[in-house]
Amino acid sequence: MPPDRGPVQAYQARHDEKGTFYESIIFRTLTTAILILLSTAIGAQAATVRAVVDRNQVMVGESLSLQVTIEGGDGDVDLSSLTDFKTVSRGSTSSFQMVNGRTSRQMIYNYVLIPLKAGELNVPAIPVTIDGKIHYTTPIRVRVSEEPPVDSGRRDVYVSAAVSETSPWVGQQIVYTFQLFNAVQVAEAKFQAPEFDDFQAEELEDRKSYRTVVNGREFIVTEVRFILIPVKTGTLTIDPAVLQVGLVQHRRRPRPFSGMDAFFGRTEMTTRVLQTDPVTVTVRDLPPKPPGTVFSGLVGKFEISAVLDKIDLQVGDSTTLAVTVSGSGNIMDAAPPTIAAPSDFKSYTDNPEESIRKEAAGYVGSKTFRTALVPVKAGDYHLDPVTLTYFDVNQGDYRTLSATTETIYVRPSKTAATDIDVFRAAPDRMPSLKKRVEFTGRDILPLKTELEALQTGRRMPLSWFSLLLALPILVFAATRVVLRMTRKDETPGRIMAGRARQALKEACAPATTDNDFLTSLYRALVSAILGRIGVMGTSLTWSEARSRLLEIGWDAESADAAARLLEEIESFNYSGGILDADKRADLLDRTRQTIRRLAS
Repeated sequence: MPPDRGPVQAYQARHDEKGTFYESIIFRTLTTAILILLSTAIGAQAATVRAVVDRNQVMVGESLSLQVTIEGGDGDVDLSSLTDFKTVSRGSTSSFQMVNGRTSRQMIYNYVLIPLKAGELNVPAIPVTIDGKIHYTTPIRVRVSEEPPVDSGRRDVYVSAAVSETSPWVGQQIVYTFQLFNAVQVAEAKFQAPEFDDFQAEELEDRKSYRTVVNGREFIVTEVRFILIPVKTGTLTIDPAVLQVGLVQHRRRPRPFSGMDAFFGRTEMTTRVLQTDPVTVTVRDLPPKPPGTVFSGLVGKFEISAVLDKIDLQVGDSTTLAVTVSGSGNIMDAAPPTIAAPSDFKSYTDNPEESIRKEAAGYVGSKTFRTALVPVKAGDYHLDPVTLTYFDVNQGDYRTLSATTETIYVRPSKTAATDIDVFRAAPDRMPSLKKRVEFTGRDILPLKTELEALQTGRRMPLSWFSLLLALPILVFAATRVVLRMTRKDETPGRIMAGRARQALKEACAPATTDNDFLTSLYRALVSAILGRIGVMGTSLTWSEARSRLLEIGWDAESADAAARLLEEIESFNYSGGILDADKRADLLDRTRQTIRRLAS
């Protein structure tokens, strides 16, 4: 048997054991911190960037998609070196993953590139700044071929833009018209208007759609119009308008061994980005105004009228002078006219009333200014004419209009002698019966003023006192438990899944229109797909939906079926195809089955 240790040896042994224990804890803590720092440094060093396009051969007028992906961090993408393309941002997506304690982050920036010319164009190395360090992507070559001219008859879809007047006066309204010509079925049309620098711009709400024939071929024309008012002179350039549109094409030669597609054929949708040519407008300055003329600032075609509501008055009565300016042009800029009221009148102006509407030719309407006139002396009065000087765009010169009014007849007031008595008390009025408020100190004393009122109450038991102290703590704890149990899951997946259910419920409503039904199905399917991968969003193309489903482990056949369903819903929604009860039921059933599988 080992010899018994004395008190000193036992104390020393325990001290050594404690030291070893603390040393192991410190060693583990330091090791963990070093590993975290190393992993952070490795993650920072591992940040990489890459750029890819969806195709390398396009035609002038077509577009290609560019994706800039940042692995292991976030950064700023600089596209200023892409001088051969017009770039349109389509947002970004991010993902965050943690596998075996290691985290990774990915940022994807999406752009649409529109070639500005034909030839061998270059997407240069794009600089991406990450944590102060610049990374570069690999350059990409793109071949852009000439597009058939409009009059060749070989273009299925194209756009154009024009203005109603190419040399307007400053302040004159003109109409900018964007036109989409399509001879094939289109979907997902996204319009991006120009910036309209140096113009006041407002879109006309009603968009026209009609059919026309170009070189013996029938096209559907859709027009988007804007009212423009130039605010400066000189040669102004309106930037191109951009339209991203999906072309729905039917495959005539089915692939062999392609199942039902070989019998019925199949539709495909390709995305194109079209842009108009820039529009040049030469804005002329207004000529010098005639001497002594007060210019109202109105440019267009206008009229003026002046009307009195009453002309027979007594002293103290009032009449209202209504001056109305009406016509087409910048009517909203009309200022109150000068009313030269006689010195024996008092005048009071009111807020103007305007009725302005937007028509195909621009702003049309009227603006009415009202002034109340109160005579203080009897007599016959003639008001000076109300004048308006504006610039007539048809004549190219200033024009002065005037409006006259009738004579105002003012008679003495019958109640003039007693008018002032209304505002002062009669001398023989009875005195007020309201009593004077008096202060009495006794009124505010307690009801009991004797010493017996200050008696000590009965003591509270200790158990009740402890319960009252603990009651707020118990209530607080119970509230936290209830809130934790009823707290909603605010993760992106949960939110998008809820949106999918709500949209599917709206699609099942019996009185919904075809357009609302298809829109609800589209939102339900897109929300379910995005909710499955845990990201927020509102739209997906059929190719993006297929890629997303393949990423989460769906087989190619199921992903193709879901993508075709999304494509079919979009095609019906944008083409205006016939949607009977059987087709409604089929689309709803397929959408419900797809969402059910995504939720499982």
